[in-house]
Amino acid sequence: MPESITLRGCTPEPLSNYLKALGVLRLLAEPHYRDQDKKLKAIDPQAKGYWRNDVFVLITHLTSDELEKFFLYHYEPTPLVAPWNGSTGFYPKDTAQKRLLNSIQQAKSERFQLYGEAIAIAQQQVDALKLTVQPKDEEKRRLVERLRNHLPDEVVKWLDTCLLITSDLLETPPLLGTGGNEGNVEYSRTFMQQLQELIDLTTGKPTQSSNFLLKAALFDEILPELPFAGKIGQFNPIATGGVNASPRHDTDSRVNPWSYVLTMEGIMLFASGATRRYEKSERGRFVYPFTVNASSIGYGSASDSDVARAEFWVPLWSQPTGLRELQILFSEGRAKVGGRSVRDGIDFARAISSLGVTRGIQEFVRYIFLQRNGAGEKASHFAIPLDRFQPQFNPQVDRLKEIDNWLDSFRRAAQDDKAPASVKRAHRRLETAIIDFSRGKAFLLDVLIALGEAEAALDNSLKFTQKKCLHPLPLLESGWIDDCKEESSEFRLALALASNNLRQRLARVRGNKPTFGADNNDKLTTWHKGSLNKNLITLLKRQEIELEQSKNKQDEAEIEQKTRLTQKLPFAKIEDVVWWIDNETQDERIEAIARGLSLVKPKRLETERNNNLKGFVPLTYALLAIAHHRTFKKKAFEKVFGTTILKDNVDLPRIPALLTRLAAGDCFTATKLAARRLRASGFPTKVGEQQEEESRTQRIAAALAFPLSDYGIAYLAKQVLLIHSKE
Repeated sequence: MPESITLRGCTPEPLSNYLKALGVLRLLAEPHYRDQDKKLKAIDPQAKGYWRNDVFVLITHLTSDELEKFFLYHYEPTPLVAPWNGSTGFYPKDTAQKRLLNSIQQAKSERFQLYGEAIAIAQQQVDALKLTVQPKDEEKRRLVERLRNHLPDEVVKWLDTCLLITSDLLETPPLLGTGGNEGNVEYSRTFMQQLQELIDLTTGKPTQSSNFLLKAALFDEILPELPFAGKIGQFNPIATGGVNASPRHDTDSRVNPWSYVLTMEGIMLFASGATRRYEKSERGRFVYPFTVNASSIGYGSASDSDVARAEFWVPLWSQPTGLRELQILFSEGRAKVGGRSVRDGIDFARAISSLGVTRGIQEFVRYIFLQRNGAGEKASHFAIPLDRFQPQFNPQVDRLKEIDNWLDSFRRAAQDDKAPASVKRAHRRLETAIIDFSRGKAFLLDVLIALGEAEAALDNSLKFTQKKCLHPLPLLESGWIDDCKEESSEFRLALALASNNLRQRLARVRGNKPTFGADNNDKLTTWHKGSLNKNLITLLKRQEIELEQSKNKQDEAEIEQKTRLTQKLPFAKIEDVVWWIDNETQDERIEAIARGLSLVKPKRLETERNNNLKGFVPLTYALLAIAHHRTFKKKAFEKVFGTTILKDNVDLPRIPALLTRLAAGDCFTATKLAARRLRASGFPTKVGEQQEEESRTQRIAAALAFPLSDYGIAYLAKQVLLIHSKE
């Protein structure tokens, strides 16, 4: 009957503890034990494991005592040799390590038989190439090829974890640094050194301290202090020592030898592989399970100055899983977005919305390999856990496919050292919004807002944008509107603004033109830094100028309104406009949402016909809105008044000084002009001149920029006009 053994020393964090859990499962299920007939076999090929409450649970027919006995007396280490690295014992100057290699080769214990054979074969290949020092470039490649052809399969697995030979490259997966070397830590050499602390090379029996070290590594039993100095590389930053690493404030690096050995054994589940992606002329591309390019986004200490080698997204699963299933999972751990392989952490966050769900993964821990010192091949890194991501199916994530190509260009430009700070900030905000949205901590609307901010940053940095040949984002499909919709006055007002061809007012983007910029005489873009209130008034003034410049002023106004009606574009609700006038809305959010929605194709909606008014409508606004709108529709007036009011549609003459007086805060004169124009056109008013504070008058002026339907105008007319039935 299988037992469940909780390995409290095997946790998702730090990375060494995660890899240690994989090492335990792998060593039980693969041949690492000699039976009575001296044949190498697996002690429990049916062993399984899973994660529960951040601890690895092992399901095996072994008891805890039998598990310990296996590691102490029967476990045969995987031969880790790396003659392509220096100081590994294979070259004349490596005298100290050479002695350790000789000790393993001369060991009488069967536990090191395979190890001794692997060392001998590796040395033969070094000698065959007449190498006397660590090889470089083509020599290194030839050595690795010979090792792959001659070493036993058990050792080739280690080679595949350290190095990958493609048609034209020798790649080094980031999990083992630069080919099994991390700064001053050479992993195969350290592995042998730690083994001799645990197993007597002569007798094959455990050393005096091996038992309690194993209990500490597997079951997190307390050790007063680790007596063994050693390095664990990037896998456990806390164990590297240094300032404040102990109560004495400064200490050397310390590591439990069993933890190191099991970590190395677990790494080999992540064998590298190459895949050819038939996408956009890309050549065969190096792929490593659950490993992507680093994105300095989505964590509290993220900074553009971070230097990182890669990200590693480790999966946690909650159902008992055997070694074979895990091997398949890790070998296929290549997530995709939009039909292509993921490239960085942002992509991976998007991909796990489907990857984890389909493969039974409960959670991912996102690690980043941050550089801590050194440079080039001598650089040292820390594997820092950034956050947890729980896969959850979110079909809206597919919307991001539309921005992929543009985002790639924007990302490359933003990462340029000469990119303006505003562009860099906009890029960080956008990618942060994407990663938060992918994990369920933000909405698609947040991504859309960030896209609007990005376009503003690019427009404000026109020289840089044009130098980098950055194109405006192609208009997004109208489905974004439904997926981004929120029930708020801010969203509805922003949608009404954006649907009025707002994009060209916000940025120097013109229709389908593929570049930013405008002709010298083009004054269509009116937006500047400042309040939304001022920008809306500026927009209204520009629209008035354009209308005056048109040869068919009234026809143009008629066409614009008919276009909105036939296309069923959204109008503002009067109650939302009243909230704006009363300063009860968040102006910055309206502008941010409007910027985002201006990037989306207009959404065909049902025209707002029954705009039922709720609460009091300021008479000043009602009077000014109908005078500014200037078009009264017979059908709309009949619907609102319940009888025939107009014989035909009515177009009022323009009031030239209306916006100027309102912008100046002169409510009295503006309303006097509006009432006079209405009376002169045969529409006497219930109200005369009105007086409002300057700031409120200016908000009423800005409110005229929110487009109203013909029915909305009729409702406002009913509040202020003295109209009798024409029947």
